[in-house]
Amino acid sequence: MKFKKIGQISLAAVVSLVLMFGATSCMNDFTVAYVFTVGTQYNQIGSFKESSETGALTNAPGSPFGSGGTNPIRTFVLSGGRYLYVLNEGAQQVDASGNITYTGANISLFSVGGNGTLAFQASYTSQGTNSIRFLPDTTGKFLFVLDSYAPVTNGAVTPQTSYSAEYPCQGSDGRFYPTGDITAFNIDPNTGRLSIITNQQQQNGNGTQLTYFPLGCSPVDFTVASGFIFTADAGSKTNNDVQTVFPYQLNASTGQLTLTQNAPLVMGTQGMSAISTAQGSTLSGSKYIYVLDAAANSGSGEILPFTAGTNGSLQALTNGAVANDATASNPVSLVVDSRSKYLFVVNAGPTSGIVNPISQITGWTIDPTNGTLQHIAGEPFGSGSGVNCIFEDTSNQYIYTTSFNDSQITGRILDPNSGSLTLLRRGSTFNAVGNPTWCAVSGRTT
Repeated sequence: MKFKKIGQISLAAVVSLVLMFGATSCMNDFTVAYVFTVGTQYNQIGSFKESSETGALTNAPGSPFGSGGTNPIRTFVLSGGRYLYVLNEGAQQVDASGNITYTGANISLFSVGGNGTLAFQASYTSQGTNSIRFLPDTTGKFLFVLDSYAPVTNGAVTPQTSYSAEYPCQGSDGRFYPTGDITAFNIDPNTGRLSIITNQQQQNGNGTQLTYFPLGCSPVDFTVASGFIFTADAGSKTNNDVQTVFPYQLNASTGQLTLTQNAPLVMGTQGMSAISTAQGSTLSGSKYIYVLDAAANSGSGEILPFTAGTNGSLQALTNGAVANDATASNPVSLVVDSRSKYLFVVNAGPTSGIVNPISQITGWTIDPTNGTLQHIAGEPFGSGSGVNCIFEDTSNQYIYTTSFNDSQITGRILDPNSGSLTLLRRGSTFNAVGNPTWCAVSGRTT
């Protein structure tokens, strides 16, 4: 009886320890961030809760949410985590006269609530046509939208057969199109709502201030860095398709964009796909500006690193362009980790097919003294089918990518000492909303 009693006491003690450690383990696992993706198949936003312990993603209550428009292609969370913005490109419509418009195009504003729930607040319209990118400044005071085509007299873009002041850019089809533009907005810090910033330097033919800021031909991407906005322009047949970067100086108090003394900067590239300050999740970012040239090296691409110089000039780093991995193709996006030690590029690979084995992440270490890039051991890392977006989570533990073809999010553990990326320990792929086009993360979870 005595031994039986001792055995019962021991068993109870063991059970108590298991329960205690189990409870402790559960207590250590909490939602460290909310992850958001936008998908074009159903015009939706996916909202996910991220586990601090495993990096696993679970659907937030009510997810997915409507995007507030058609064809959502970009999203970001404003600093502070209270508001989420979605850029809906819209659906292109061409009437019998050749007029091009986009239905369902807007910028949608959502408030971010508890558990990652989203509540629609308002929508806004950019001044130009075919909005393809948007971003905030690093302080969260202003929002900028990149439009393929600046406003024209009749409101709808109608490709022309000959050159004119409104239609100076000759496309690959031989017809002429308007230049691009940037539409600028103030962001109300209390409500997240937007108000237009008029161009104080340039006027239209009637002497009225423009409501946009003109660019060059065929813009593809833009970024904010060192007090400037840099826009990558693919050029036009009228300038022999010379690719340039167009600089505007950014007034940090008013959001006003001012032309610099520099002409657009000739890049010598053939297929710019992205320009980025490669800012991490905190927007503290990197001091370097990176341009991706997807057409270089027979399509595997290369990275051109710069710093911002006087009047918005770009100063190439001493070692110049760095070739991407020969096995990669179609580099589309990049990110630098929160400590500015590592640069990662996502490579979409071929643009068709449900299974795309050569979609991958290529990675480099960044020399802290001169910005020289060196390949990370073990890269490239496979990541989904048709990857298009990459970010580091706000706890600085994980790297996530979204992939369009297989509608998935892939998570990897970031080794802070080597930059190596390994798959999450308890499952690394998660279903996103249909055909995700972009991703964002918020560290505010209360």
